[in-house]
Amino acid sequence: MRARLGAGGMGRVYLAATPGGRAVAVKVVHAELAADARFRRRFEVEVAAARRVGGVHTAQVLDADTGADRPWLATEHIAGPTLQRAVEEHGPLSEGAVAALGAGLAEGLAAIHEHVVHRDLKPGNVLLSRSGPRIIDFGVARALDGSSATTRATLLGTPGFIAPEQYLGREAGPACDVFCLAALLVFAATGRRPFGEGTAEALGYRVVNGEPDLGGVPGSLLPLIAAGLEKDPDDRPGVADFLERYSRLAGGAPLVLPEPVTRLITRRVTWARTLVESADPGRGKAEPEAGATRPKPGSPRAGAAKPGKAKPDKSRPGKAKPDKPKAGKAKPAKPKAAAPRPGITPRPVITPRPVVTPPKPTDDPPAAVLVLGLLGGLLALLAVNGKLPEVVDWMTSELRGTPTLAATPLVAPTRFPLLEPAPPALRTTTPPPDPVDLAFEQVRPGHCLSAHGDPREYGRWSEPSPSIVPCDRTDAYTRVVAVRGSPLDCPSELGASFWTSTGTRASTTLCLERQIRVGECFLGVDGGGGAVSINNKGMMTTWGCDETTVPSEFDHILQVDATTHLPCPRGSLTWDFRGGHLCAHVV
Repeated sequence: MRARLGAGGMGRVYLAATPGGRAVAVKVVHAELAADARFRRRFEVEVAAARRVGGVHTAQVLDADTGADRPWLATEHIAGPTLQRAVEEHGPLSEGAVAALGAGLAEGLAAIHEHVVHRDLKPGNVLLSRSGPRIIDFGVARALDGSSATTRATLLGTPGFIAPEQYLGREAGPACDVFCLAALLVFAATGRRPFGEGTAEALGYRVVNGEPDLGGVPGSLLPLIAAGLEKDPDDRPGVADFLERYSRLAGGAPLVLPEPVTRLITRRVTWARTLVESADPGRGKAEPEAGATRPKPGSPRAGAAKPGKAKPDKSRPGKAKPDKPKAGKAKPAKPKAAAPRPGITPRPVITPRPVVTPPKPTDDPPAAVLVLGLLGGLLALLAVNGKLPEVVDWMTSELRGTPTLAATPLVAPTRFPLLEPAPPALRTTTPPPDPVDLAFEQVRPGHCLSAHGDPREYGRWSEPSPSIVPCDRTDAYTRVVAVRGSPLDCPSELGASFWTSTGTRASTTLCLERQIRVGECFLGVDGGGGAVSINNKGMMTTWGCDETTVPSEFDHILQVDATTHLPCPRGSLTWDFRGGHLCAHVV
């Protein structure tokens, strides 16, 4: 193993190398999710679907073991960002680039449709590489041979990129991927989703009943994209039509990306090659990318602050209180954005729920040894400094975090067969009870906690472990609605999240909801068109109402006026929230 590439919904993804020097990406499932029968079945479906597809525009599966204690999947390593990240950070693609992208994706879908329907084609599931676009993540794919039990009555996919027939419980055939392709190309050409932002319910209603926003789509691309977004799947063109039309528009030229994206791909290729060829993985450098954790889908895109985009602090007139980031986690802050124009109704935006793994002491003894064979034992992953891996948000392809080298130099022994027990010298005894685990085990439904989301580092809580406080205290920021064994069992809605312990005992997941009090403040983002949007990332935080700056990923400080089933007070912004309304104003 050479480096950790990032974290996804089922665990972590690592850069590894075969003895022959080939770079591979290895996805290792978290132990707690591996114990979830539903999750394991879904992972088996993903691996089976990925094995069946081929073509130059997908990631080739090299090996997998879905029956392991910690299931894993190894694919070729693709050095490049997702389409979503490229567009969010560097703007929409040119007309010619969108045509070449459409042709490449259509060719990839043609190969995929020989065996399966992808059903989750979106900007986050397209990687941009030197050889063109690659379609990844077959976690919700369905076999075309009719063997899947989820053909009907099961809604899988990403809101805004789910075809109308799926919402209506009808057959999800290749035409649903055409709908997703057209929606994806709108995003590539304009930087916007064709059906806007909002809750899953709002997006579903617009997809089924509304018309897409195609403003800004180049005229040469518009007819086929508009046809691909037709409500009736029988009225949509096929992938062959996209391939033929857009290949001609691109003139046979390869996909030409913006210069910053091209440089990023080059750096990633060089970085991976250096690590793979290095005799000592521990000497390699982290991937040469500026920036920290990137936002999740649904968080602000073009025009909004991104993680790692340094902006100087600027105090408002008459205010002198500087932003004070936490020691060791300093991130640049920026001045609050101006209040929205009167009369604008904000549109809520929901992002995946933050999850936090409490930090572990650096002097912990080795907690586990995991040896995974790749290609008949040609590769082994040996982890000796902590448990692998930790639970993060349910996203199998959107990897977050700057890739980092393993803290301990790792070796790739080839003498161990697949899943052979580690040598006795490397085995460890059962560690003592983890204080963090014990704290989690004391929590019951109805308890309130003093922890809230860390506004400067998404995916972390303000405290290392749960602290129970009386629910009427002003610092009782979250309430426990359930205690589960898996985050998949927690509700997914605005103002809801989960916190999972991944210690030495069986994992505990706390399903949480944000307690909202009149007068307190949280963080919001620009929603476009003068609107203010809220998302789970901001909702789970708390922020001083008299602060003069906000973290770089946010734009506004919002103060709660009311939560009510009645109309909001005059001057308040309004969002749908828990069956009623959340009322707040910009301070």
